Amino acid sequence: MVKEILLGDNPFLGVSHLAQEKARAERDEARDLEAKARVLIAGLEGGVTGYTFSTHQVNLELLEYISKNYSEALAKLNYYILIPYAQGYVSRANVYGTVGLAKTVLRDIVLKHPADFATSILTLNVNRLASLFIGMEAKPYLKILPRERIKAILLHEVLTELIMAYDLVELLRELKKYVEKKLKAGFGLETRNIGQLKKYLEERGIHVEYVMTPMNPLGYQMAPSREEAEEAIRELGKQGAKIIAINILASGAVALEETCKYLESFKDEIYAVTYGTTKTQRAKENAVLLRKHLGSEVV
Repeated sequence: MVKEILLGDNPFLGVSHLAQEKARAERDEARDLEAKARVLIAGLEGGVTGYTFSTHQVNLELLEYISKNYSEALAKLNYYILIPYAQGYVSRANVYGTVGLAKTVLRDIVLKHPADFATSILTLNVNRLASLFIGMEAKPYLKILPRERIKAILLHEVLTELIMAYDLVELLRELKKYVEKKLKAGFGLETRNIGQLKKYLEERGIHVEYVMTPMNPLGYQMAPSREEAEEAIRELGKQGAKIIAINILASGAVALEETCKYLESFKDEIYAVTYGTTKTQRAKENAVLLRKHLGSEVV
């Protein structure tokens, strides 16, 4: 059954996979921290149980603000962190070049994890360096959020697809171990090709606790096809993976009522559903409707 109703951060960042003009307008509606905080609190009042977000500076500032001004609300939410904020690194690569970006990342790792960095270099453990990068990205949020409320750290879809494309299975195992043992959080993967991910995990004998993937009636961003993605979701859910459904409204192309009807048939396989908005009223109303249709088990 659905255990979590999550608010996502895309509208706060001005991200839409279909309409960038709409996304920019939404971002401008909640440009200041107080407006964003009120959206989260309204969602909480409607039944939202958590916040899923990438490691963008906007989210760090928002969570610091809520920690100082609405600490009770901060303590009530669960958190699902996507690492890294890929677009940020693409933008930095455009400015500094790929080599310059690599140097910047390595410098940051050296400054924050000097002993571990030295060990990784001496032992030529590149996978260990990647783990330190994940730790570096997560560290500012670990300082703000209640540790028991950080339910999962998930690899951004870009990293997930790279791991599958180049069969970096040892890297995947190292990152999973680091997140679970060192950071004391659940480990997950975001993907827009859940059919391929299911096959890859089964062939490599790897189980991950969380899988985040699009689910909507249009089959938008569900690969290889909607039918194959649905089959993979059902099978992974039965195997114990906690499925987090994202882009449930297909970037605004589907009404929430239609999505609720669609998702009802997956209630036994889905662990959480995610939606995003910059409007306080909609944050509350959407949570209420999702809870009504899907969330009988939501605490």
